[in-house]
Amino acid sequence: MKLRIPSGCSKNDKDTIVDKVKGLIFGAIIGDSLGLATEGMTKSEINHVYGDGPIRFGMEDTEGVPFLRDHYRASFDENDFGGDAEQQLLVLQSIIQNEAFNYKEYAKLLREYSQHGIQGLEKKPIGINKTSQVVVAHPEFQNDPRKAAVEVWLTTNKLRGASGALVRAALLGVPKFWDGTTVIENTTDCCRITHPDPRCMISCVIVSTLVARILRGQDLENEDNDDQNITIVHKNALPVSLTLPPTPTDTHRMSSSKQPSQQKQQQQQKQQTLMNSSNMTPPPSSPTSSCYTSSSSSSYHLETDITLMKIVRSVIETNKRILTAPNTDPLFTTPETNIEQTQHYYQQLVETCSYFEDGPVDFGFLQLDSLVTEEQRHGSFKCLSAGLYSFTRHLPAGQETDYFKHILMDLVMQGGEADTNATVAGALLGVRMGYSHLPSEWVVGLKRWEWLEDQVDAFCDLF
Repeated sequence: MKLRIPSGCSKNDKDTIVDKVKGLIFGAIIGDSLGLATEGMTKSEINHVYGDGPIRFGMEDTEGVPFLRDHYRASFDENDFGGDAEQQLLVLQSIIQNEAFNYKEYAKLLREYSQHGIQGLEKKPIGINKTSQVVVAHPEFQNDPRKAAVEVWLTTNKLRGASGALVRAALLGVPKFWDGTTVIENTTDCCRITHPDPRCMISCVIVSTLVARILRGQDLENEDNDDQNITIVHKNALPVSLTLPPTPTDTHRMSSSKQPSQQKQQQQQKQQTLMNSSNMTPPPSSPTSSCYTSSSSSSYHLETDITLMKIVRSVIETNKRILTAPNTDPLFTTPETNIEQTQHYYQQLVETCSYFEDGPVDFGFLQLDSLVTEEQRHGSFKCLSAGLYSFTRHLPAGQETDYFKHILMDLVMQGGEADTNATVAGALLGVRMGYSHLPSEWVVGLKRWEWLEDQVDAFCDLF
């Protein structure tokens, strides 16, 4: 078996590695599924529909405001997942079939998926990102997917810098996670067949490399944090009293259902009003001064985990030549030949993704729902920064599950490309925490949960 884990390649034992891999996959699927609630919405629209939240998700007895069932969201079943999770599942199926990742085999599956959906799922491919749609429909894609992707990139400027490839990146950090070169090669190969933009490529490599390092477990020891290159101001965390929910493998107890309160009924009436006024796919994002503030956000004060922040900066530094010296390494070939432009991208990356402060969990500073011009557009960096901000929060021991829920809920309440952002953040939090710490009511509440379990177990059996 090509994916068998060699002895001594990780400080984690096999059971821990499997738990983390399952956490990655289910964390990503949960993120995509929850993110569908606000995909394409602005903060003002979200506030009108969901108020301060939370959004109801998972088991039937979970409290919260129900999903808006407008024209776009009515295409999905309750607790269903969309194209971002399905692209990850395609990577998983490709690896199972070949016992390794091969971008040509993945391209074949992606093309079949775009027409018929995932094999065995009996579900139409709803929600596949626009860039992938255009590339897969290109007449050259079947014979040469890389060429097709480059031609689309060169001729369709508005699709540059999109974040769609990032949803596949985390899982590509798993095969041969002990071999950094293989991880980067697999990641860049997979990115190039749909998103050859150098910003997408380095974003994907950062995510997959972080996953590989977490699985190796060799960077997570307590280090001397007196590092002049890491300037993070710590603040006193507010006291929080939380109860750890059961893990996904525990026995689940169904509580009696409750009648919706007057406030929930009013929220449902607001949803119906918005549904009646919008029968289109997710509305385009636009600037808004409205800001979502969770009623409990002040109770979720999280410091930056300095060890994880060091790892993030190390990964960015190691792979910066994708942008600072493009096309000097066969692994990092891109269609962008303007060195000044790629160096500008590098500055954007550093400014966006490597400086996070302590404080209440709040993604507002990223302005994830803002509409920006084509010249400014770098959605992959925004998506990456949302994932890295989530990943680098210090999670109090014993409270990981509750913080996972709050972080993802706060993220999707930002709107914009909510499902993509939450897919990446869910994957990074999932591989860090492990499947055993994911919220059971969210995992078991997923549509097709049993089918997903079978797929993930088949993948983990390769180890």
